Order: sequence, then structure tokens, then C-alpha cells
Amino acid sequence: MDILANLAGGFAGALDPYNFVLLVSGLMIGVVAGALPGISFVNAMAIALPFTYLLPPVTAMSFLGGIYVGGVFGGSISSILINIPGTPASLPSCWDGYPMTRKGLSSRALSIAITASAFGGLASALLLTFGAPPFASFALKFDQPEFFAATILGLVSVIAIAKDAPLMSAVSMFLGLLIGTVGVDPMYGMPRLTLGVPDLESGINFTVVMIGLFAIGEVVDLICKRAGGARSIATKPGKQIGLSDLWRIKSSILRGTGLGCTIGVIPGAGATVGSVIAYSVEKQASGKGDRFGTGVEEGLAAPEAAKNATTGTAMIPLLTLGIPGSAATAIMLAAMLIHGLNPGPLLFTSNATLVYTIFASMLIANLLMIVAAMGVARVFSTLMRVPPAILGAFIIVLSVVGAYGVRNNLFDVYVCLAFGIAGYVMKRTGFPPAPLVVGVILGPLCERYFLTSLANYDGNMTVFFTRPISGTILALAAAFLVWSMWPSGKPLLRRPPKNPTHKDPPQRVLKA
Repeated sequence: MDILANLAGGFAGALDPYNFVLLVSGLMIGVVAGALPGISFVNAMAIALPFTYLLPPVTAMSFLGGIYVGGVFGGSISSILINIPGTPASLPSCWDGYPMTRKGLSSRALSIAITASAFGGLASALLLTFGAPPFASFALKFDQPEFFAATILGLVSVIAIAKDAPLMSAVSMFLGLLIGTVGVDPMYGMPRLTLGVPDLESGINFTVVMIGLFAIGEVVDLICKRAGGARSIATKPGKQIGLSDLWRIKSSILRGTGLGCTIGVIPGAGATVGSVIAYSVEKQASGKGDRFGTGVEEGLAAPEAAKNATTGTAMIPLLTLGIPGSAATAIMLAAMLIHGLNPGPLLFTSNATLVYTIFASMLIANLLMIVAAMGVARVFSTLMRVPPAILGAFIIVLSVVGAYGVRNNLFDVYVCLAFGIAGYVMKRTGFPPAPLVVGVILGPLCERYFLTSLANYDGNMTVFFTRPISGTILALAAAFLVWSMWPSGKPLLRRPPKNPTHKDPPQRVLKA
């Protein structure tokens, strides 16, 4: 009853006109920033952080929370409509969302994405409200070996992403891991694979790689395929989604929500790992795995629900332990410290009003996200009505500006264009680009967790298997790998017998 009473007080604080207006403003800013490639809602939160110093603590946290919730979904708008992941977590939305757009089902795809994201985010916010203390005690058991095991599970999932080419998918993933190692070694500070180019010492940013492979590569392919100036993308009328359609994909949404809530509470895992793993699990569990990547609704619903389901549970280690689980929650931690608030178990007793106002703001933001996302998506949907040449020019300009804006570095623009050419070649040769991007994103994280684990445990390699949680996650990764490759490996196990015991009798030829 105390939780319900505190939550009622939290809703009263969140619905205060001043707090509510800033919550809605933050939500809109987050959706727009997430939908613009290269801008990133994390950058929007970082820019907004100094302005929160002038706001009351409750208002500041509501404003940043709105940007957080809206931004995690916002990247899916550009992923679905123009095949540009606005955020790394929106990468799986390209794989089935954009093929739906190519079929003229962009409105249907956006409706599925918004509904699944809102459901996942709402469930995550409810779990944050009622399950913070138990989840906090579980997250406290995670150390560097567990984080390493979680990233390994995310890397293994790229085998399931491959439709019928697990070997090519693995090669693409290892190529991404190789690209991720470019730069300065995190342990010894020595440059690696820089080829004497000073600009490469800061590494190759995964956002630049994503924009090049998926955006510019798609535009080049569109230009090469274009014939006669016909429009290749057009929204078909009468294809809106209804309640019966949502009920049909309810299992995918529930699975994605469960995975996202579980992965979100793990510091360092985040929405990217959650969405990739959710897509891979859904490909195995839906029964439509052979059609994933062609515009399957379940392949869009699961990662959408998963990535927004990480938003609420990612706040659990922040509020209860003072451990930020992602870059966004790290900014929220900075905002709390600016206002003299120390997150931890005592925060629930010393400033319960603030805590439950944050809970209520997360719940309200996920409900309002449906309206905000539909408004922004409607503006982006107008892009589908223009000729391919104009649309392609717009995408290239947006991609170049986004690549430059990541680090304000002109060299990133050249890297983006190079990966655009590589994306076109990979698309034409059937080489999957998605595993490469996953390798670039998760590779550096995996390396850092591996090296810090060895440093913390005196170089003991067995620590990854002897610790119960990390050992369990690695065992799940191994089982998942076998499960994913089993369909392609079954034909190799079917060998004809060496000494057949039965032979068909020779056919008798009848002569006329």
C-alpha cells in the first residue's frame, strides 16, 4: 500500500502543469533527435543537461526522462522509412521494417513499432515501480565477467540473423570485430591498424559505419536499379493495423518485452544488446525464421518491444545502486549529482517524492509516446511521396551531415562514403552487412570487459566459467549457437549407408 500511495503522489508531481509541459517537450525532443541519424538522443540529453541546473530536481528528471523514452524509439522511424538506423538499438528495425516500407506498408510498420515500443516501455516502467529492490540485488551480482558473457551472447546472435548463410554471416561479424579494433589499444595505449593515419587513432565510429552501410549503400543501390523514374516506395491504402493484427503478434511483443526487461537491468548491456538478442530469439521461436528479413511483422515487433523495455529497468541500478547502465542513464546520474541527490537505497526514504515522480513520469511518457511518435512519423512519411532521385539526394545530404555531426570530424564523412560503397557491394553480392555492424558495436565492449576481467582476477581465464551467472550466460550462448546452426547442419548428418542391403531389381526393357 505504501508503494501505491507514493505512486499517487508521484503522479500528482508529474502531472503538475510545469513538470508535464517539460516532460512532453523532452519527449518530442527525444523522438526527433532519435529519428535524425547522427544527432542521437544521448547528444540531445547532453546538450540539455546544463539547462537542467536552473530547474527543480523533479522537473529536471522528468525532462531528461522524456528525452530518454522518446529517443530510444525515435531511431526506429528513420530505420523503417529510409533504412537509416537513428540509434544503434534501432538497427534490427531495418531488417524487417524497411522491407515492409518497400512493399508499401510503411504506415503498418510504424503502427506495429509504436505499439510494441509503447507496450515494452510501459511494462518496463511498471517493473521499475514495483520491482526495483529485488532487481537491484540481482544486478549487484554482475561484474566484468558477466558483462563479457552478455556481449558474447549478443555476438553469437548474429548467426541466427543470417537467413541461409551462417558462414558468410560469421565472416561479416569477424570483419566488424576487426574494424572495431582500429584505434588506440584500451589497455596499453598503442595504436592498432591505423596504417599511419592519425585520424584513425580515435577509432571508427559505429554510427558512421551504420549510416554508410545502410543509408548511402541503399541510395546507390536504388539509383542503380531505377528505371524510368517510377517511384519505388508508396504507401498503400487500407493497410492500417487493427487490434486483431496486434493480437496475432502478441507473443512476439511479450517475448521481446521479457528479454528487454531482463537485459536492461544489466549495467552495460543496454538497448542495443536487447534488441539484437530479441530479434535473434524471435527468428527461432516464431516459426517464420526462413522469411525474416523480407518484411515479417514479428521480426519488427520483438526488437521494438525489447529496446524500449530496457528504458525502465535500466533506471533500476541507477536509482538503487548509483550505477548507470548506459550513456543516457549516466547523464541522468550527472543531473542528480548536480542537484545534490545521491542515488542509492537511502534515496527511497530520504526523497521518496522524487523517486516516485520519476516512476510516474516514465509511465506517462510511454503512454504519450504513441501520440508524439505518430506526429513525427507523419512528417517523415511525406518522404515516401517524393521521387526516388529527390529522396536519394535528401538521404545522402542527411547522411553526410549526420556523419560529420557525430564527432565534428570531416574524416568521418570520408569513412561514411567508403562504407556506403562497401554497403552497395555487399548488397549486390549477398554479403550480409548487419553482422558487420553488430561486430563494430559490440566488439570494443567485449574486448574491454574481457581485459578488465583478466586484470581484476589475476589473469584467470576460468573465471568466465566458474562464476555461476557468467557461466550460465556462456552456456546459453553455446546452446543458442548450436540451435541456430542446427537447420543448416542437418543435411550433413544425413549420409547414405555404405553397404545398402536392398537393391531395386533391374528394369526389364520390353521390345516392340
